[in-house]
Amino acid sequence: MTIMRRTLTAAFFVVLAGGAAAAPPSKQEVLMAISVLEKNITSPDAADAAKTVVVYAQESDDVMVDIGPEQLPWVSEKWGLEKSREQNNQSLLLAAFVAGNIRSQIKNDKAEDDTYSGWIFAIDAYKRLRTKGAFQSPAIDSLKKMEDDGTLLQHAKDVQFKDEESDAPRPPFA
Repeated sequence: MTIMRRTLTAAFFVVLAGGAAAAPPSKQEVLMAISVLEKNITSPDAADAAKTVVVYAQESDDVMVDIGPEQLPWVSEKWGLEKSREQNNQSLLLAAFVAGNIRSQIKNDKAEDDTYSGWIFAIDAYKRLRTKGAFQSPAIDSLKKMEDDGTLLQHAKDVQFKDEESDAPRPPFA
């Protein structure tokens, strides 16, 4: 994992997890939290569910989530919202990405990053968040267009492959 990716990951986990509980959540607890986010990402329970999901992803050896600018292209966007609302939406979309990613891994009983499933969950969450107030994410709109065109899965594979290459040891300079 690159230093930038680790830094970004740590920053988002700190923002979302805040004062996380001492014991990591169980698989059952995280599945219930994912269900809360799936049913209503704008509910009062969504913030706690998001924390549970993110803490589980960080603490559990049962899942692996790669987080960086390629996986979360919307994090650098400014949507023209009030700062707290923009941060809340960014955090919920991060949690949605993580939720979709780890739900797939739990379902398949395989700890292998699933960027595609994370994006699908985040796209759905984005649609639902927009019903509570208008904002536009060009990055998520682009992901949605790729999904509509049938190219999102390949794009996710390309992103994952690029990440694997960037993490591979490089030969020394001659």
